[in-house]
Amino acid sequence: MSVLKKIGAWLKSPRGPILWAIWAATLSAVAGAIVLTTRRCDPPAVYFVYAFAAMTAVLLAYSVYTAVKAVPRAKAAFLARTEKHPAARRFFRDYGFRTVAFGVFALLVNVGYAVLQMVLAIVFSSVWYGVLSGYYFCLGALRCLLVAGWNRVKKRAQGDDYALADGKLRLYRLCGIALLLLEIALTAAVTQMVMSENASPSSEVMAISSAAYTFYRVGIAIWNVTKSHRLRDPLLQSFRNIGLTDAAVALLALETTMIATFGGETSEALLTVRATTGFAVCALTIALGVFMIVRGTQRLKTLQQEGGTAQDAARQTEDAASSGAHFQENHENDKLTEERDDERQR
Repeated sequence: MSVLKKIGAWLKSPRGPILWAIWAATLSAVAGAIVLTTRRCDPPAVYFVYAFAAMTAVLLAYSVYTAVKAVPRAKAAFLARTEKHPAARRFFRDYGFRTVAFGVFALLVNVGYAVLQMVLAIVFSSVWYGVLSGYYFCLGALRCLLVAGWNRVKKRAQGDDYALADGKLRLYRLCGIALLLLEIALTAAVTQMVMSENASPSSEVMAISSAAYTFYRVGIAIWNVTKSHRLRDPLLQSFRNIGLTDAAVALLALETTMIATFGGETSEALLTVRATTGFAVCALTIALGVFMIVRGTQRLKTLQQEGGTAQDAARQTEDAASSGAHFQENHENDKLTEERDDERQR
């Protein structure tokens, strides 16, 4: 019975080289099962294929279980190693710093993709690719503006929490204004794209690159939404909203590229699809910009009211302390005067 308990305990959390061997065996079994199922087998060989597929399914399920168990241990060990390096520790422990760092990385990707769109606009004489290039350049400039603005706010605040909060909200509202202006310009470009009878020239390579960029942007945007929503930090929410806008426009660009590459002639149905998607993306991002402006203004007013209340309370405290000090000083003077009068009478 003790041997069975030991085996059960080992199966619950295998470690070391044996775990890697299990994962390697699982990959090999999956590959073998795929190869066997693609071939026609007659009895009794077919029964061996069924048994092997069942064994592969069990092994795959167990490997998934061990992977789920191993991830927290691997994460804890990795974070423990990062403690030795201050820069790595800050990157993996501070979500705000990590968001800004990924924002800089997204800026580089933005610039590269904008350059690609600019080259396509020149080669194919396409207004649509030119608009996308300018749009991505503007998004990159907006990211730079947020980073530079935050550094300026930190220098001016000098550790003052009220000044830091006020600066973040002003950057948040400014980001909303910039997104609103960008989306109004994009609406005109989408209108031109929809009204044009000829689709933008494209190829399979362009479609694949557009799909890769779109999946990357959508994945990052979803991740940032789930993380930044809990923190309620205006600066992080600004980067999140820029990412959402980037992902939405990337989806529109991917649809346009796919239609141009695989859709053949632009039919009325495809024009309807392009128009619906284009204006839905524009409406969504314009609504996002308006929401940021309104929300940022409301939170600024609330912060200023709270700041004014705190300043009034601080002044009342100072006045009370000053009054108390004056009272104490007058009381001591009166006491000294009485003592002098008593000495004279004696």
